[in-house]
Amino acid sequence: MKQFLYLDTDIVASIIAQAEKGLITQMMSEQASEEGKEQQKSATAHASASASGGFWKFLQAEASLGTDAQLGSSKSVQSSSKEIVEKTLHDAAFDVAYGYIHPHKSSVGEGTDDDAGDYIELRRAFTFVDFSYFEGLFAKNGVIDLIKKMEAQKFEGEMETAKEGYSREQWRRVSSEIKKQLGETIKQNNKQYDDVATIIKLINSLVPYSRMLISFDGYLIPLDDKYFRIDPSNLGFKYGGEITCVGLITNIIGESTDPCDNKDVFATVQFSVNEILRKILPTKDKDLCVVHPIAVYYGE
Repeated sequence: MKQFLYLDTDIVASIIAQAEKGLITQMMSEQASEEGKEQQKSATAHASASASGGFWKFLQAEASLGTDAQLGSSKSVQSSSKEIVEKTLHDAAFDVAYGYIHPHKSSVGEGTDDDAGDYIELRRAFTFVDFSYFEGLFAKNGVIDLIKKMEAQKFEGEMETAKEGYSREQWRRVSSEIKKQLGETIKQNNKQYDDVATIIKLINSLVPYSRMLISFDGYLIPLDDKYFRIDPSNLGFKYGGEITCVGLITNIIGESTDPCDNKDVFATVQFSVNEILRKILPTKDKDLCVVHPIAVYYGE
């Protein structure tokens, strides 16, 4: 069973429509009473796909189920029922679409040898990046400032402990040098956090998405808030471990894409931007594969 965290229903519908030579839709009609307390609802499903299409029979069954379940129900129950039926349709539709695209399953360590336009399936322990969340951490008086303060106090405590090993006269001679070293240690410690903040701001200015997944072996997966099935604001905290991503490779960012022989200034600028991304993102592979995600989920 799959637990979808993200599902691009537009791409799923497009894949099925092209494969089955027809467009599949679901239309829900609602009629509320004057008091607004009760609603009558009917559901209809229309498809111009062939009757032998893999999704057609399922859609008919779901339409019947949706109608039977919702007729005469209260407004709150109708809303919940409608959401369940529509999600069920989308989940099942993904399985049908998956059967048409036959994505290549890329194993960990296999490398990014795929080409743009290939469908791919990745099962990884991805790094989830939420730029808004990270920028909040690095804001003034935010969590990172607190961490800096706590670590500075830790270093100062270590200095006080070291002081106990010196006589008063010895400490008078070495204290200025030790305090100087302490100041330098705190400065270097703070700098590593400031460098991370700079990198986050830089990536955020280069990538037109606020959230994305990154794999250590070179896959960059930008995520559109529109298609999340869960609250994306807590994805990095609440979810972890191996997750499956099925998507379409749309771009390869690598050394071989240097447009040095191209007189197009825009291509040159884009290459420079891509080079910055390739060097600062935490991946071990020399190339980056940009993947447009269709689905991100747990399970099989």
